[in-house]
Amino acid sequence: MKTARLALLSLILPAVAFPFQPATAQQAAATKRQPLWKIEGKRATVYLLGSVHFLKKEHYPLAAPIEAAFERAKIAVFETDIEAAEKPEIQMAFLTKSALPPGQTLRDQLSPKLYERLAAQLTETGLPIDAVKNLKPGMVAMTMTLIEMQKLGLDPKLGLDRHFHERARAAGKEVIALEDPQFQVDMITGFSKEEGEAMLDSTLKDLHTLKTLLGKLLTSWQTGDMKALAGLLNQALEEHPALYQRLLVDRNKRWVPRIEELMRGDKDAIVIVGAGHLAGKQSVVELLEKNGAKVVQQ
Repeated sequence: MKTARLALLSLILPAVAFPFQPATAQQAAATKRQPLWKIEGKRATVYLLGSVHFLKKEHYPLAAPIEAAFERAKIAVFETDIEAAEKPEIQMAFLTKSALPPGQTLRDQLSPKLYERLAAQLTETGLPIDAVKNLKPGMVAMTMTLIEMQKLGLDPKLGLDRHFHERARAAGKEVIALEDPQFQVDMITGFSKEEGEAMLDSTLKDLHTLKTLLGKLLTSWQTGDMKALAGLLNQALEEHPALYQRLLVDRNKRWVPRIEELMRGDKDAIVIVGAGHLAGKQSVVELLEKNGAKVVQQ
């Protein structure tokens, strides 16, 4: 299942997405931990919040410490500019870069056996193969994963980042994006042929276990068990060093100076990024600690 996890994470990686079996409020409270960290600067407090991008209504309201951190912050920082990412030109760029070169189809990209397995799964899923025949293999893997998540009732409109982005705008907070939407488009659509085919192969093998995996991820996130979350997410990427470096480590390293700048400022801030960026080796948390910051999980 490890490569299938790459497809999950690639839904704007590390877009951790979770199903409909949340830990109860009592379970989450009992742990007294949240996917939330606090850094005290000389004049400002900076919070780090691990985000999930697909949720359901019952995942709200959020835990009191998360709400308090958001309310206190004057600055809200997100992975990208969510409003800009929805502009027609960005959506068109995503569609264009998700497609195979003109004249090529999935049948040309995949072995006959893998193509047959894909066709069978698409029939079961209810998606005509003509709808995806011109997409890169990695994008097909992500599309199928997204469909299965939606079957579980998950809604990207209820994702944690979108939830807080809308509230930050409404509250008049200063909103900062760590990455340009075009950068994320290039990142998501930039898998090599080999990487995409491996993702598709493993996704087809493991779609039937997706619900179980997502349930484990959700419990880890809601109870602040970052060790478990790191084991579920980052181990898979460590077995694919180039992807791990490009999708997580390189981005974490670019973000850390921006976060340290906030720590030196005079306005409280909350940084809301995919939970995978805050767990495991060379995470944002680990990199900040190596630079001398005291990062305390709440």
